[in-house]
Amino acid sequence: MTGSPPIRRALAMIVVLFVPLAAPAAVVGLDGPDRTAVTRLDRFFDEVNTLAGRFTQEVIDEQGKSIQRGAGRVWLARPGRFRWEYEKPYPQLILADGQRLWLYDQELEQVTVKPQREALGAAPIALLDRRGDLDEQFVIHGAERRDGLEWVTLEPRVKDTEFLRVRLGLEGAVVRRMELLDQFGQTTRIAFSHLRVNAPIDPQRFRFEPPPGVDVLGLDQGDAPGRP
Repeated sequence: MTGSPPIRRALAMIVVLFVPLAAPAAVVGLDGPDRTAVTRLDRFFDEVNTLAGRFTQEVIDEQGKSIQRGAGRVWLARPGRFRWEYEKPYPQLILADGQRLWLYDQELEQVTVKPQREALGAAPIALLDRRGDLDEQFVIHGAERRDGLEWVTLEPRVKDTEFLRVRLGLEGAVVRRMELLDQFGQTTRIAFSHLRVNAPIDPQRFRFEPPPGVDVLGLDQGDAPGRP
């Protein structure tokens, strides 16, 4: 995985929005309200092809202190395209066009680009490019009711990932909040608002051309910027 810690946390979150859940019968130990929550999550993965809205992000340290806040906009489209655009605390863009992953830091005037599969590596985010069963990649724990949402906990089966677990809070069949606990004991909380599900998204949202004058790292001289 690549980029600064906030970017890596965002990438880890994004993948879970794209990985479809296995049939509820394959998820052991879930019944009653737990199975209902997982079924809603299953519906979200099965039915959502595009998602657009706003997000807020907060990082909490191991002592429970807020150490970073951010906000911005997000667009997601299967297969394998997303645009995660920070507006606060400073402008920053993470964009996957299906073949390349672009990281643009406006203040540093720097763009980093890598082949998407290479950049995402073996982490669960790599599943953006293909469909598969969520329970093959994560251990799924029973749901809990908290803050008016149904929560499902996912723990990666691969132990060398940068996070220990992800929690998803659902309202009906829609993911409203996500929480990620990393290897350092820090928790990243993301809340979504103004969501538009399965609304058409202009393909230009997932195209990127480095602005004139910025440093571009990782782009071969013969490559055509902005073209998937």
